[in-house]
Amino acid sequence: MSDAAPEPEIPYDSLSDDVLERINELLRDHWGLSGQVFPVDDNARTSFLVDNGHLRYLLEVRPPRDEPELHLQHEAMRHIIRDPDGPPVPEVVATKEDADIVTAPINGETRLLRLLTTPEGDAPPISGTLSPDASAALGSLVAGLAKSLKDFDAAGTGGDREDDLRKAGPQAVSLLSEVRDQEARDMIARAMVTALRRVHPLSQTFRVGLTVPDLALDILVGKGEASEWLPTGISDIGGLSRHWYVAALAKACARILCSNGPEGDPFAILPAVAAYNAINPLNAGEAEALWPLVIAQLALLAAIAENRHTLAPDDATAAGQAEEQRGLLAAAGSVSAAYMHASIANACGMQFDAPELGRMLPDIDPDQIRLVDLGVASPLFYDGNWTDPDCDWKLLARVAWDTGMGSTRYGEHRLSRANAEDGAETDTFSLHLDVCLPAATRVVAPFAGIVKRNASLLSLHGKDVTLHIEGLGEETAEGKTVDAGDEIGLVAGAENSVGGLRVRLSRDQDRPPPLFCRPSEASIWQQLAPSPSGLLGIDCDAPAATPRRIARAWREFLFDETGSSQLDFSGKAPVIGHGHPDVAAAAYRQLLLMGVAVEGQAEVEALKQALVEIAPSGFDGVVLFANAQSAMDAMTALVKERPTRQDAMPGDDGERSETEGLDADGDAPAGSDDRSADPALVIIEPLSADNEPPAPDTTAHRQNDLLVIDERRTGYGRLGNSMWAVEREGVRADLVLAGNCDGGELVIVFCSPDLAEALDALAAPVSPVSAATARAALKAFQNEGLRENAAKAAGALAGGLKEIMERARDTVDLQGSGLLWTMQLSGESPDFLDRLNQGAIHGADGPAMLVIAPPLCISEKSVTRYLAHLRHALGILYE
Repeated sequence: MSDAAPEPEIPYDSLSDDVLERINELLRDHWGLSGQVFPVDDNARTSFLVDNGHLRYLLEVRPPRDEPELHLQHEAMRHIIRDPDGPPVPEVVATKEDADIVTAPINGETRLLRLLTTPEGDAPPISGTLSPDASAALGSLVAGLAKSLKDFDAAGTGGDREDDLRKAGPQAVSLLSEVRDQEARDMIARAMVTALRRVHPLSQTFRVGLTVPDLALDILVGKGEASEWLPTGISDIGGLSRHWYVAALAKACARILCSNGPEGDPFAILPAVAAYNAINPLNAGEAEALWPLVIAQLALLAAIAENRHTLAPDDATAAGQAEEQRGLLAAAGSVSAAYMHASIANACGMQFDAPELGRMLPDIDPDQIRLVDLGVASPLFYDGNWTDPDCDWKLLARVAWDTGMGSTRYGEHRLSRANAEDGAETDTFSLHLDVCLPAATRVVAPFAGIVKRNASLLSLHGKDVTLHIEGLGEETAEGKTVDAGDEIGLVAGAENSVGGLRVRLSRDQDRPPPLFCRPSEASIWQQLAPSPSGLLGIDCDAPAATPRRIARAWREFLFDETGSSQLDFSGKAPVIGHGHPDVAAAAYRQLLLMGVAVEGQAEVEALKQALVEIAPSGFDGVVLFANAQSAMDAMTALVKERPTRQDAMPGDDGERSETEGLDADGDAPAGSDDRSADPALVIIEPLSADNEPPAPDTTAHRQNDLLVIDERRTGYGRLGNSMWAVEREGVRADLVLAGNCDGGELVIVFCSPDLAEALDALAAPVSPVSAATARAALKAFQNEGLRENAAKAAGALAGGLKEIMERARDTVDLQGSGLLWTMQLSGESPDFLDRLNQGAIHGADGPAMLVIAPPLCISEKSVTRYLAHLRHALGILYE
């Protein structure tokens, strides 16, 4: 992409031993250097790499006509080196006589010689995509070079170059005149003309300064290998000229796209743009013209390639290059210039001025327009009603009922657009307003413009923005020019009915924006499709949302404020899942009746009766506690009242290795060899089929300890083969500790009637609201067949986890059953859990121990989604 270079003064393949000896002689005589001298295979000029064992230099041989250019380069290099922000560039090495240039005969011809240092670094890889970091580094080099030369003033910098983008149009015309493929010729010419039409009115705003207009990759040095290579310096600043700064950036962006291949992503230029702007900020005109200039450069490259293919039709390489350049141009042209302008402005932190808008509903009192909340946290949504395709319209109509007028909000992340099935990012961000209005309401132009129509869509094209509106009757005729305040139509609908308008604004004159966009694109689309709030005269903008801040939970799903979903596998979700409407209704109803904990509350007694029906066999007593700490305090007090174990046998540590011993005073653990010690509270949590509760002849019972089976994580059929883990082996525990199905703090203790009587005396009254929600959740658990659902989902989960184990390294341990598993990871990378939690959240029993425990309502689809996510996350860590 540089201008045509002359043939080297001494062709590489004709360098004789006499020439090399002459070069060595000149190095010794003028610079006092000796060492190995290697000819450089360079089509542009004759040069030699000189290695004296300590440093490397580049010796260039140039014709006498280049002397003014060389002096200019030397001055520029010194100027760049002195600038603290200047990029690394070569430095001219003075001779013994303190000269920069030596004039000497070589092969009977007078030649100029100069010796340059070589910036540290490696040449770029021969091929391969420039990474985002490498693109950013290239943008920084282009900007740093321009900025460091901004105050450099020297003669001889005004010459034109053949690769000046200001000449791209005429050059393309000349090249295409010989191309026989009309389709290719028309495509390239159309792209060039369209680009230059956008550039021309902006060119007066472009800054001009001395720079290298085209930093080709072969004149860069960097660090790293292959895809990790990052440009760090410039090895040749030849071709210095006064040029549009933005054109040099455009050429760099074109190189980035070329490195990505014919199907490259146009947005790959944004890291370079942002890095350039951070050093040498673009002005508004340059930001708008940058993408058209990139298109112009790509069109010029395509014209060059087509011209070569025409001149050598049988050359397969030329044909391949022509096809690749057309592909690049087509890929770049697939994105609108307006969208790329907004993307570039967004990358640079630029904000467009808000459009000047008048009200389009002059006969409507804006205060009568009711706004409907359709965001993720809206109180209007419950039990998945947002999955109804017509939900948003129904809710808008409900809100508008009182006044006959209502509106949705701009910039709102609609819950109805969220995807809970696979977690992929969806277009939740609203770029329009839907407005309910009385039929026949007059609509006027909010600014002057030309009316255009496309089926039911009326567009008013103004100077800076276009209004797109649907739902009008008796519209203004196509092509009519209107002034601000002129009527453009009436709200369609039968007399005395309510009609609806859909309103969008766009800075793109060629196409309307979508109704919704993805959250990751929202900042760009907000620039391109600004808020229509001013049209109604009220603030219709939704509050800004924070990604990854959880706003709603439903069943096994967690939704952040943007509508992105995660799976809740943390074990903290209620057994029946999040957001059950029966639980919410029970809480509301009970709060209306009584919310204060008192003795003998009917709702509490009803819960106890319901729990007796599902209690583990032999545990007919039920005691309720407000939270786990209250239950622990009561059980600790109870164990203190048990007889001391004067005749107890010594404990067997092997039998108690899977237990957690807590004595009444918090001192020696249960099972110690102190026969006079008080009985202790022994708590066992069954985590998997391999970690069974102790057999009936446990040490705890031999020593008169109080044995508690903690089923807060394992109860209600979570382990798959029984309602309670304590039932699997018929363990003679004293107490069974359980949570409740609604996920609240209420704790249940199952025990014998006599122990229940003793514990009841130690228990404070519990909240009737907690009891009501727990009973509603228990009913839902029973009525919705969640045990059966859990058993079906557990089979899919177990099979998938074991398959992952077979493919993972043997340093990963997996234990569990049903819907409760623990996975031990080793070799964990620091950010592994962050990656893992992007699609699902987990519990943790240590720095590298995952707890996998979804609610029992989980669907098989969600299990499949989770397993796919886990494979992907582990695939980053494991082979």
